[in-house]
Parts: sequence; C-alpha cells; structure tokens
Amino acid sequence: MNSAVLPDNEVSRQELAHFLRTRRERLTPADVGLPKGARRRTPGLRREEVAILAGLSPTWYTLLEQGRDVSPSFKVLDSLASALNLADHEREYIRRLVHSRTFPQRIERRHPPTEAALQQVADSLSPNPAYVVNKVGDILGWNESAVEWYTDFGRIPESRRNLLWWLFTSPEAQERFVDWRDDARDQVGRLRAQSACFPGRSCVSEMVEELQCVSEQFSGWWGEYHVLNSEPQFRRLRHPRRGTAPMRLVTLADGAHPSLEVVYHLPLSVH
Repeated sequence: MNSAVLPDNEVSRQELAHFLRTRRERLTPADVGLPKGARRRTPGLRREEVAILAGLSPTWYTLLEQGRDVSPSFKVLDSLASALNLADHEREYIRRLVHSRTFPQRIERRHPPTEAALQQVADSLSPNPAYVVNKVGDILGWNESAVEWYTDFGRIPESRRNLLWWLFTSPEAQERFVDWRDDARDQVGRLRAQSACFPGRSCVSEMVEELQCVSEQFSGWWGEYHVLNSEPQFRRLRHPRRGTAPMRLVTLADGAHPSLEVVYHLPLSVH
C-alpha cells in the first residue's frame, strides 16, 4: 500500500519491519558465531536465529518483522541492534522510528531570519564554497564560490532547489562530483536517517516518491535502507577550470534553529 493512505504509526512499523529484514538478510551465521548448518534456501539469518540472539520469542520477533502492531521498548531495540550487528547510526535510526510514533517531529524547512544570518556566514567564508541547507537538502542560500564549484542554484526553480534532486536529475552534478556514485548514495543514507523522525506523510515522503519516479538509481538505493547520520563528509569536486579538489565538509548551525545549517568546504592538502 502507498504510504499516503497508511496511518503514521503503521508507516513507522512497516519501515522498521523492512529495515530489520534487510539487516537480517545481509548476515551469515558465521557473522554472529553460529554454525553454518544445512544449506539455506534464502540469504541471511533465519528469523528464529535473530530472536534467540536477541533473547526474544521467535513469534514476537516475526510479528515485529511483519510490521504488526507491537511496540518494542528501547531495551528490546538495543538487543536487536546487538543481534544484527548494527552500527551506532543504525541503532539510532530504529530508535527514532519507534520514538516518532509517540513524539512526531515537525520539519522546519524555512526560517527567514536564520537563513539571512547563515547567508552572511556563507558569504564571509569566500573564497571557499559554502551553502545554506536544511535537513531535507533544500538549498536556501549560497556564496559565489558555491556557484563556481557546484552550479548556479539561482537558475533552478525554488521548488526543485534541493541537493538530492540536483544530484539525481542533473547531468552537471555527475560532472562536478568526482565520486558521484558514493556521494549520491551517502546523501540517500542521510535522508533515510532523517526520515525516521517523520515517518508519516510529509515533505520527505513526497520528495522520496517523486525521486523514485524520476531516478531508478535513487529508487534502488532507497530500497537498500542504507542509513548514515553524522559521519564526517569528504567530497571531491571538479571545477571546469581549476581541476579537481578534495574538501572536507564542516557544518555550522544556529542553536535556536538547528535544522538549518551552513555547509562549509575546507580544502584539503594533497600530498
């Protein structure tokens, strides 16, 4: 069923179910210290094996992975995270999915006073590129260096002025990003992490549906349930005249409105 017609809590349950299943299927018995045993008809661990490793009833875990109406505690989620060898950011992702059922968050996409202040910060960072962005990738401001290294964001209609949309729909993005495939997949993982806070119908779900329609690559990566959170970002950009430059991305946010931030590009020395 389309998420547009599902209650928010059911969307959260389905997202958790899909994520647990993808992580179970990527593990082998050897990964968790179990004997290989007989030949397996499907990849990964069996549900009952995950349940035993997490100290849960196989029936209860099956209900959880089927997206049924069960509510795991954070203690249970941590047990599952350990059983499935989840990384810290993946553990945080499933916690967010469950937490958002009771405490849904509001997406703050725009805040003009904060945007104006962050635009001043971006301008002051020239000649290094910097842009102002929100948690769903909307480009809200930029300096002239960002235009040189990325694109003229002002020429993009405001409704499509989004980093993910540009990455997956513009041939120019693949020219400017030296490691386009890795960078684009990472951006999908970061959007996946953010989506856990807003599991129902939202601007995030709408953007995901639109990108799935226009980009098979995005749709495939979204279905992998790859999750990233606050890992350091490094990016190699290709300038049409200056060549290739490696950069580290540093984010600066206003404490009162942390959903908006400046992304500053710190050039790295090449040895």
